[in-house]
Amino acid sequence: MNVAHHPRSVPLLLVIFAVTLVFAPRLASGQQPTKADSMRAQMEQTSAMMGPMMGQMMEAMMEGMLKVMEKPENAERLATFTRNYYDALIRKGFTKEQALQIVIASGMPRLPSGPR
Repeated sequence: MNVAHHPRSVPLLLVIFAVTLVFAPRLASGQQPTKADSMRAQMEQTSAMMGPMMGQMMEAMMEGMLKVMEKPENAERLATFTRNYYDALIRKGFTKEQALQIVIASGMPRLPSGPR
């Protein structure tokens, strides 16, 4: 495999190109790039590369989630969970109206969004 076809060669070339664009004018004028300039260039370059990748990842996750959710057996399982949750709330002492409001507010079960 030559360097031009290596999967990491494109991002590396983009980094080199971005750094050249940022620092070439300063070097030509005799100014040295500062740490802040270097950090800013790195952050801008990383954002430019990560944005599209994050969008593709989110799209793939949503597509996968929709494929799972469209299966009738998963709707059945969700309905069973929802009913069990409602019944458990009533057994714990909530009124029917309170249990219904809690189930409505909770919506569908989902993965945790991270540390709280």
